[in-house]
Amino acid sequence: MTYLLKNYLLLRFNPDYFCRVSLQNNSLFLNLKAMSSLRNSIKKADPAPEKKEEIMLNLNLLFELATSKCDHFKTQIADNIRTAGTIENPTIPITHIIADTSEMRAYCKDDSTKIVGEATNAIKSFVTGGSENVISGVGALIGAGINMLMGSGEGVQAEHSDYFIMVDGLALVRIDVKSWIRKVTVVGITQKIESVLAFTAVKSSVDVDKISFNTFMEAYKYQLQRDAAHALNENDLMKEIKRAKEVYNLLKTDSAESTLVFDTLKLPGQNIHPAFIH
Repeated sequence: MTYLLKNYLLLRFNPDYFCRVSLQNNSLFLNLKAMSSLRNSIKKADPAPEKKEEIMLNLNLLFELATSKCDHFKTQIADNIRTAGTIENPTIPITHIIADTSEMRAYCKDDSTKIVGEATNAIKSFVTGGSENVISGVGALIGAGINMLMGSGEGVQAEHSDYFIMVDGLALVRIDVKSWIRKVTVVGITQKIESVLAFTAVKSSVDVDKISFNTFMEAYKYQLQRDAAHALNENDLMKEIKRAKEVYNLLKTDSAESTLVFDTLKLPGQNIHPAFIH
């Protein structure tokens, strides 16, 4: 029995079906609770039996596509951070990928206010040692990107990429995020479900031996002040900078003091900034 058919039958005969499937080293979880809520929404709409089966099959195929997108995003992020800290890719370099997570959700326009909170909770569970203020700011930025996708009137699907620098306990980490929205066009459920979201985040350890603290802070400070609604005041900003400096000094090896440190701020060219994915 194929994975698709198995899930279709489980969802068809068990409305409360909910599972989390570990796909790789317990780091990627597929949340199928949304599929159960979709089934209940379809049941309330009460379409004809043959139409209900067609709708459920289409939704299962849509979630299969979302799963494939999550896998593709992980590969894309891994390829991008492999060259981080070079002239071609002047973003913050990393040493290793620590963890990754993926989620799939179903939304309608009325759910736009929920997205920031859910994005914040996702980051909070992913960066357990992060500052509450910084996590809230990152969650707001991710949520804003997703809301932008939901409001896009161009085409049936859209993608958004971003990355963030955070202090996670006694570590400096880089969080890469990719989101994908697919507009639901299945007749009979668009009044209940308008978009399906695939969201992938990858956490990596920052390579402090390959960047100057000046470069790190240029990216970090931009992030802390990027969203006006969640921008830190001067006192909180100084606390975060001091904390980041302490962790940076703790992690930097003695041998790195005499080596050439990559500083993207001194590179020739226009619009080169370590806070952006180019």
